[in-house]
Amino acid sequence: MDSRPLWKGESFDQYNPHGAETRLCPDSEKVWKKVRKQRPGLKSRVAKLVRVEDRRKAVLVELERARVAFRDVTNRTSYRTVISCLVPPGVFLTNTAPYLAFVDGDELTQAAYLGIMNSLPFDWQARRFVELHVNFFILESLIVPRLNNEDFDAVAHNAARLSAVDDRFADFAAAAGVDVGPLDQDERRLRLVEIDARVARAWDLTVDDLHVMFDDFTTDAVPEDYRAALTARLAELA
Repeated sequence: MDSRPLWKGESFDQYNPHGAETRLCPDSEKVWKKVRKQRPGLKSRVAKLVRVEDRRKAVLVELERARVAFRDVTNRTSYRTVISCLVPPGVFLTNTAPYLAFVDGDELTQAAYLGIMNSLPFDWQARRFVELHVNFFILESLIVPRLNNEDFDAVAHNAARLSAVDDRFADFAAAAGVDVGPLDQDERRLRLVEIDARVARAWDLTVDDLHVMFDDFTTDAVPEDYRAALTARLAELA
């Protein structure tokens, strides 16, 4: 019988789909019946706004392309509380790695949401509510900033490039208009800073606000040089 990789939350980190603890799951009709979900998002806020047929269609689309997943098991004292990643196509996910299904939007929309979820300001917000789990009930209660066109483009393209780490994401990268391949440490940091600065600006945060936010993170989680770079970039954007 054919099989597919099965990932759980610890199989990825932020922008790092390393696949640790991968197991094989039978690619059977019984499994697909569970994966396809008959009434996806039943308890979601969108259930009142989007027909179940459209929600089912969105799930089917996600199952065959790179998906935005996040760790359910976490805590507010880790280096990050929200840990999200683009996982490659053809991977099954356990319930410790829930994923987003997009009724509307393309790969850049996926990347923009991924960038926001992995951003430092969004994580600071999540720490106000999370203890041990990031589930959909908590995720839907969090505020997503409204990005203007410039900030959306910057967040989406930087998050897409950070996600396109190898050829598993070639189709995603082509659709998003970014290159594929590993990034050196300096370029990776520049792109992370740009995302954080754009999200901070969308929330009208000031440099003083950033310093309040930094107090929630250790210097191991957010090093001093990263703090300085983010502060300087937000000041430039302001």
